[in-house]
Amino acid sequence: MRIIVYYKSGSHQTFIVPKDILAVEFRRIAEAVGGRIKKLKFTHSSDINSFKYRVHQ
Repeated sequence: MRIIVYYKSGSHQTFIVPKDILAVEFRRIAEAVGGRIKKLKFTHSSDINSFKYRVHQ
């Protein structure tokens, strides 16, 4: 699965992650790479099947 992480700093990073990774574990990895997360976009084989998740803190 491909996840695009948008950071509060304005930058973004694309991650290729296995489907069996825990959300908490992925969040720790993503924050270690770029800092506080603004939103996530999960994409599958096509953009039609994608959805967005905004992090509220």
